[in-house]
Amino acid sequence: MALVDDRGRIAGRVNLIDALAAIAIVLVIPLSYGAYLLFRTPPAKLAGVAPTTLYQGPNLRVGINGRNLRPFMRVTFNDIQGRTFMIASTTNASVDLPDLPPGTYDVVLYDHMEEVDRLKKAMTILPLAPQPTIAMVVGGSFLSITATDPVTVGQRFPPDGNPPLAEVLAVGAPVAASLKIHAGEVSLATPIVGQLELPATVRLLCYATTNADGTLRCLYPGPTQPVNVAPDTVLTLQGPKGWLTFQIAEVHATSEPPVARGVVSFPVTEPILARMKVGDADVSARANAQGHQARIVSINRGAGPSVIATLDVPVEQVPEGWTYKREPFKIGVPFSFETASYVVHGVVLDMTPPAPTPPAAAAKR
Repeated sequence: MALVDDRGRIAGRVNLIDALAAIAIVLVIPLSYGAYLLFRTPPAKLAGVAPTTLYQGPNLRVGINGRNLRPFMRVTFNDIQGRTFMIASTTNASVDLPDLPPGTYDVVLYDHMEEVDRLKKAMTILPLAPQPTIAMVVGGSFLSITATDPVTVGQRFPPDGNPPLAEVLAVGAPVAASLKIHAGEVSLATPIVGQLELPATVRLLCYATTNADGTLRCLYPGPTQPVNVAPDTVLTLQGPKGWLTFQIAEVHATSEPPVARGVVSFPVTEPILARMKVGDADVSARANAQGHQARIVSINRGAGPSVIATLDVPVEQVPEGWTYKREPFKIGVPFSFETASYVVHGVVLDMTPPAPTPPAAAAKR
């Protein structure tokens, strides 16, 4: 019997064409599946978000970790879309956050209009002040000011804040700009060539937090991270035309400082004596804040080339006594006084402490 008969059957049973078709189908199925696996678009997945907790504020950004991330995707927080989706690789991207109120948010990944993955309750926005808010008065300078973006008394930061995080109480005359930089335990004043700074007094809101040793500090809620309110630190303030930089020189409570009366002997030359006058105010680097500047009350000639000046000195109390410009203020200590036209150094001859604050009236029973 022939292997293939005149009707095209193999061994008289199977049609040759049908057999070849069946073999082709068997071979095409795994080839098609392999091609599908090779050329298909793999599904995108979210693995995490960092940081997972942020304080409420403008210009916040988070990193997105995942698999098979692609351009033109987008991320929402609950149903509020992120401002950008900046992909770095198939596993990492950055997203600029919209203005989100405090709360806990799902992080949702979209490919065009289709949701492809979701991390439930993956990110938390905390309120600006997690603890009771404290008002402080700081003296310092606005750096790199321009005529097109002036700073004026009463200006608020942010402009529409209610209440504002910061408000200008007083401004001085522009001077050559310098930046205070810490190098170990040394503080260096580095000039900023061709730019001006504007001395000012600012009232700001901060919140208390505990240091590792149990002491307290006050943090200002900056645009990227909280900033410690302390001398030489820099605050970033949101103005009506953009961000302004303010470097702190001194920090005070909002209450009026007590005033001590001091008698100081200053060795001076005749040109300096001709410039000194009653009412001059100290404008030293640590005495810029409004209401915290020593003022000359009277001037008398002393023995030799010296003057005896009586001053009203705003002081702060510490366990060791009274201080002015973070230095002791007592009989026998050095004392410096500076204006725009002269600077003198002397010694405290006499000091009358501030009058004690009268005790509060006893509550009625």
